[in-house]
Amino acid sequence: MTDSRFQEPMQNHEGRQSSNGSDPLITVVLPIYNVAKWLDTCIQSIVKQTYRNLQIILVDDGSTDESPTICERWAAKDNRINVVHQQNAGLSAARNTGLRLRKGEYVCFVDSDDYVEHDYVQRMLDTALAEQADMVVCNVRKEDENGDTPAEEADPGFETKTLTSRQYMIYAMQSSWKHIVAWNKLYRSEIWDDLTYPVGKIHEDEFVFAQLVVRCRRVACINDVLYHYVQHDGSITNEKYSIRNLDKIEALCQRFLFLDEKGFNECLLNTFNDIITNFMRAENNLRGDTQARQRLQSLSIRGRKFCLICLQQPSSLLQKIKFLFCLASSPLAYAKFVNRLRHR
Repeated sequence: MTDSRFQEPMQNHEGRQSSNGSDPLITVVLPIYNVAKWLDTCIQSIVKQTYRNLQIILVDDGSTDESPTICERWAAKDNRINVVHQQNAGLSAARNTGLRLRKGEYVCFVDSDDYVEHDYVQRMLDTALAEQADMVVCNVRKEDENGDTPAEEADPGFETKTLTSRQYMIYAMQSSWKHIVAWNKLYRSEIWDDLTYPVGKIHEDEFVFAQLVVRCRRVACINDVLYHYVQHDGSITNEKYSIRNLDKIEALCQRFLFLDEKGFNECLLNTFNDIITNFMRAENNLRGDTQARQRLQSLSIRGRKFCLICLQQPSSLLQKIKFLFCLASSPLAYAKFVNRLRHR
């Protein structure tokens, strides 16, 4: 099955550097699990890139549908494609496999039920070279299976700019979720050295975001929509809230400690407020889950230790009252209190 948006004759490509050595190899990693319905569209959007010097790694994470067959069919058509079949271990493990096999000077991830514009790689690379950036971030179009975009998806805060790692950390954490996710980015390959996604976790992007940014000297943002994020009925983002979603609080707690260690004081209050917001959501959704409550209590004890650090940062009177409340009781108790007030 092919998609009319990308119909062109197929050709074989060696995936080697150009004769003048000026075209760096770009590794594109696709983690794949039971996405047969959308996989052709995704792969087609990559092999049809205007930038040709690609290493395309398809990581089949134990799919039980036709995805493995589709991967092999594409590999037979294009020499740039490498297929890896592994036992199902989750999205993080699939991305980590791609990272281990990367040969490119730059690397990017594309989720296998999404697709990218035909000049996605070229535009991202041109920006990386022109701005001497270690990471490039493009804007995203969020759409459903029919190609329709939710009305609330306008993102006027996404701007074209190049920032230092510290400036970008502040900007990203005060801006859009589009800055946190793994895809819609081109990374200089070396910033991934000795860094992997946490296996068995969801919200895996939240766990590595701060480490990636700190390793960058410069980050370039371009407001052009080059990545299409397609939401399906069965996607993770549409799953019912469960104990697994507490992984995000764990990731934010790790981020807080990491940013404090690295001296990114400007980002601590924002991170703590994000932790509280997620405690409130969890407290609302997991009241009857004993196992989840136990994990929430453990995370709350951990988060309580952050209050003293936050009290040392410049903040408003209301913020200081929040920190003192959480210090005297706990972040979870504060979340319960605020939720009860809102329900009244």
